[in-house]
Amino acid sequence: MSPVVVASDDDVKFLSARISDMRKVLILTGAGVSRASGLPTYRGEGGIYQDTHIDELHHADRLPDSLPELWAFWGPRRQTIADARPNTAHDAIAAFQLTSTLEDRDVTLATQNIDDLHERAGSAQVAHLHGRLMTTRCLDRTCAYGTREDLTPYDAPPRCPVCGLPLRPAVVLFGEPLDVDAEWTAKRAVRDCDLLLAVGTSVDVSTASTLVRYAVDVGARVVSVDPAPEVSPLFDVHVQMPAEIALPRLLR
Repeated sequence: MSPVVVASDDDVKFLSARISDMRKVLILTGAGVSRASGLPTYRGEGGIYQDTHIDELHHADRLPDSLPELWAFWGPRRQTIADARPNTAHDAIAAFQLTSTLEDRDVTLATQNIDDLHERAGSAQVAHLHGRLMTTRCLDRTCAYGTREDLTPYDAPPRCPVCGLPLRPAVVLFGEPLDVDAEWTAKRAVRDCDLLLAVGTSVDVSTASTLVRYAVDVGARVVSVDPAPEVSPLFDVHVQMPAEIALPRLLR
């Protein structure tokens, strides 16, 4: 069965009222939520992974040989993210989280994005499933260096000041496990949620599709906000609008 498509003002108002009735909400965001801030998507039109070489580069089995290319690709993009600003979608989510604390509503925010725009919009306790570009960690996970916030736009692999091995961007590559704490937070939230609101994500990758399937299994409503004409049939409702247009109206 195809999702119900929401596109009219009346439908948006009706859905907004239903969302306000929900007590436990998991918001899952993807690259589409940051598109209006000037950051590219991954698999959509003009996305990063349309370049097959870049797709292949992001596989863990290419480490450590791929580190020079990874830093050359991601290092300068730290500045791009630093220069970007949260858009109305990020702002709407942050405001919804804040008002929910006063309305006995439990809202968990999990993102597949590696930028920090949710935090800069005012969201707290963001579960970054795919890691964070604005942090750096040692190639050796047992090293005392750990993971540290680091905005330096490296274009070549820096060396760990503790053990001397190369440092790497703290992003999750294909073939690596998700961030453990973030995954636990998202799975705990989806187990109990009344609503999973997926924003700007195609749910093609296993991270998102697993959470959506779990939400369906526990009987939650699953809603997609994405301008794409078609989304996964797992969704009950498809709000066919860009996140920056839809969310300020849905999360009043």
